[in-house]
Amino acid sequence: MSATFTTSVATIGSRDAISFTSNLNNCSILNSAFNRYSPELMFRDLQVEPVDGYPLFAGIEIVLPSGIENQCGEYPHLASEIERDTYERYELNVEQQSSSAVTAKIQAWTVWGALRGLETFSQLVWQNGTSNNFFINISQIVDSPRYPHRGFMIDTARHYVDIPVIETVLEAMAYTKLNVLHWHIVDDQSFPFVSKTFPELSAKGAYLPELTYEPEEVQGVINYARDRGIRVILEFDTPGHTHVYRKSYPELLTPCYGDGVNPGTPNFTTHAAYEILDPTKEFTYSFMEQLFAEIKNVSKDEFIHLGMDECFCLISTACVLTAIFYVYAKVYYSCWQSSPEIKAFMEQNNYTEYSQVQEHYTLRHLDMVKSLGAKALIWHDPLEFGVNLDKDIVLQVWKKEACGDWTSYFQHALDEGYQVILSSPWYLNYIAYGETWKDYYESDPVLSLPYNSKKRLTHINSCNSHFLVVTEDQQKLILGGEACVWAEYADPTNLVQRIFPYIGAIAERLWSPISTLDESRTDDAMHRLDQHRCRLLWRGIPAQPIFNGYCFPQEKSIRKSSKK
Repeated sequence: MSATFTTSVATIGSRDAISFTSNLNNCSILNSAFNRYSPELMFRDLQVEPVDGYPLFAGIEIVLPSGIENQCGEYPHLASEIERDTYERYELNVEQQSSSAVTAKIQAWTVWGALRGLETFSQLVWQNGTSNNFFINISQIVDSPRYPHRGFMIDTARHYVDIPVIETVLEAMAYTKLNVLHWHIVDDQSFPFVSKTFPELSAKGAYLPELTYEPEEVQGVINYARDRGIRVILEFDTPGHTHVYRKSYPELLTPCYGDGVNPGTPNFTTHAAYEILDPTKEFTYSFMEQLFAEIKNVSKDEFIHLGMDECFCLISTACVLTAIFYVYAKVYYSCWQSSPEIKAFMEQNNYTEYSQVQEHYTLRHLDMVKSLGAKALIWHDPLEFGVNLDKDIVLQVWKKEACGDWTSYFQHALDEGYQVILSSPWYLNYIAYGETWKDYYESDPVLSLPYNSKKRLTHINSCNSHFLVVTEDQQKLILGGEACVWAEYADPTNLVQRIFPYIGAIAERLWSPISTLDESRTDDAMHRLDQHRCRLLWRGIPAQPIFNGYCFPQEKSIRKSSKK
């Protein structure tokens, strides 16, 4: 939802009436966008006829500052605090030049802002009923996002996702003004990334040889995203979620002593035969340094996601509550407790707690990645278990208490002074009957906390046993949020429908100016989300419905063409 706007209407005279010009010549990003916003996208196969008595629309101009030509060859990045006011900001004026002509101008400060303005422009075009008459709203819009990180996490390890499906997701993300694809590319289940340094990882770890991603294919996805103003952050999770490494490099994992005598024996009440990466071996660290050097070269983003979740949990009340809510929790300290090698390692380093072993690996791994010239984004688990992290680490908060409250985890990260990304309330892989998008829309990184720094809010989570306060300085630490789909029950047959249009509720929450959480605003959002669902369907994205009804007469034929 734009920050400010006014409106009236003009008529579109023909399919070719929407033409583009820019003062930035030969910009591949803009030229690609001009090709995407084609007559086929806007009007499908309909003939467009003008309506008498209305001014004709006569084209759109993109105006950017001089001296930013280099952006046309760059990749988007996380906007710094100084950049945030302008990085994706745009001003869109659809204005009447005479009694018979209307033109549009997008003023932006970066090519990424121009892309957001083009999408808004496309959403101003509408069809009059079932006719061939299309109009555009005469508007003045000034717009910029509330948060610089508005993302979606895709999981391609539990089920392989074909690249054309990933590209469909990216296309729909651009239509929804999301700007980060967090690619959880490998996990316990499979290792589809083809490492040139360690080719056996995918040769033995992928489901099938053809269900893999070559580095060139990953970079192709990154470039596809770049053309749409979307960053791609690759996640290679360690030290947990690494069981797949054992298929090719078993020496990387910690052998457990389930029978108390022999290495590599399970105790299935608490641990398997082998668990997370072995932090006692130098080989572990040298292997990871070589692998992540390759990952750094493939990636174009300044950040690499290092995971670090679900691997440091003693059998405790907190773990049990987490296990109840999430169905399972990985309890890895029990393997370390069984291992004489771990005990000897602790004695050598004067460690008295297993959490110190965790910290040993975490800090070495973070320092290594930093030495490669990358920045680290991790799940927030190490903070919860006492690891002393540098403040330049960005934390992604994903946990909830057993009762569903996530605010204590989020507030804890803010209280400790870390930049944060919120995901806890936005797991789209949880399926429930009804209008679950409302829960997504009514979750806010600031307003969902029981108190903010200015006033008491009426929305107070009864699960919290204490009052929380988020200060103005802490609000600056909030970078945004990400919706997630963990793919135990999602693959290319249902992934796109699982994401869209529900993620639009989250996208609006992260883009639009802060607003109160109440039913009337949610009801208003329902109409916008339903309209966006129809827009996605019109553009060939198989988005699921949010309620009863239909979109337009061509809906049946579009569904058929989407299946081809």
